[in-house]
Amino acid sequence: MTWGLAGLLALLPLSVSAQIINRPSLRANALLPLMNIGAEQPLGNRWSIGADVYWPWIFRASNHKNCFQAFGAGLEGRYWLGKNRQPERRLLGHSIGAFAMTGYYDWERNYSGYQGDFILGGIDYLYAKPIFKGKMHLELSIGVGYFYSKSTHYNVFEEGGKGYRDRDYRKKVGYFGPLKATVALVLPLQVLLGKTKKEQ
Repeated sequence: MTWGLAGLLALLPLSVSAQIINRPSLRANALLPLMNIGAEQPLGNRWSIGADVYWPWIFRASNHKNCFQAFGAGLEGRYWLGKNRQPERRLLGHSIGAFAMTGYYDWERNYSGYQGDFILGGIDYLYAKPIFKGKMHLELSIGVGYFYSKSTHYNVFEEGGKGYRDRDYRKKVGYFGPLKATVALVLPLQVLLGKTKKEQ
């Protein structure tokens, strides 16, 4: 609601019985500051879907000795628990979810590195509570699942030189265990809905 519209409503002889309804929310995982962003959309009072993008990207030094570059994009579906699932409680409380992500990476140390891609999926538990008088939410989550990656090894033979792939050395990794941890700050995008009636 804009400030101009709010001011206009304040001048009308109306009494408003209204409630704040959470619409899409924006979020960021504080464990990777300035390196991710996500959004979540409620589907009724008990379900939601979300998407996240991560880019922990440390650019390669001029001597091409070390780098850590990765990009991942993922989706999740979530079921919110509890009896009090009113509209104003959307995206708050306890929930369980399923998530999946895919992406690629380039990790190098001391002129030797791996370039590859990955895919992962799993389940998680999340708890969200309102902070700053409900203007934001704090989300805490932890998840387990399966991670699979395949990569190619490469070497840099001189400072500032290019990398040479060792096509005979390919690496595959499969892992099951803890995969996800978030401490996220969430900004709900809210609208004011409610019934109005003229005062007698």
